[in-house]
Amino acid sequence: MNNGIPLRNIVSLLDNTLEIGMIQDSPLAVNGLQIDNDSGVVHKVALAVDTCTKTIEDSIAAGADLLVVHHGIFWCGLRPLTGWWREKISLCLQHGLSIYSAHLPLDLHPTLGNNACLARKLGLVDVTPALKHHGSSLAVVGTFQGSVHELKECYAAVTGSEVSGVIHNGNAQAGKVLVCSGDAGTDIYRVLNTGVSTFLTGEQNHWVFNAARDTGLNIMFAGHYATETFGVRALGELIAQRFRIPTVFIDNPTGI
Repeated sequence: MNNGIPLRNIVSLLDNTLEIGMIQDSPLAVNGLQIDNDSGVVHKVALAVDTCTKTIEDSIAAGADLLVVHHGIFWCGLRPLTGWWREKISLCLQHGLSIYSAHLPLDLHPTLGNNACLARKLGLVDVTPALKHHGSSLAVVGTFQGSVHELKECYAAVTGSEVSGVIHNGNAQAGKVLVCSGDAGTDIYRVLNTGVSTFLTGEQNHWVFNAARDTGLNIMFAGHYATETFGVRALGELIAQRFRIPTVFIDNPTGI
């Protein structure tokens, strides 16, 4: 086994790279280091989208002592430390598994973020930030040089997910495309104001389908989980490159 890297060094890299303290997020996000370990040392890092019990168990089984996630352990909110919730926290403490979480700071990072990674993999050009939220840009806009139908096929291939949604003319040029991972469909009216022709996001929403039909905007859903694996994978590559320690991606898809 390697001698390990001080946990504080990895936390410092992530805090500074993602500007954790600068970006306003949900109070439930609790971005940054959420659980530390007794040794203060990391030998292997696991990366995952969600901090579910299965992900924690898989990380421990993989020999990780740090789990870096997009959705942190406190999304369930403030609750008594009893039952399943106590067991979940205890599992981390008993096995020395630290947890670090980055929600919006990871979504919107200009190179490592879910949206930036998706835009690159889709081959979008002239990519710029979009959809301001408390001074930060939640999404990106770029140009896809192909048809709407070709964009749908590319989106499915990149995410490894079935793509649903509303397409008005699949043979038309896709043109300007807005990408916002996760559950961003409810921003559809803000997206319309950007002048794009197509909106790519993750989680499906019933009323958003009808809004897309009414307004003429193409919208494509590839799944919340499927659109948010990219950022944590990119963080894994950054950590491995900077500290020369092993990393592993823990894949626990929800199908949503």
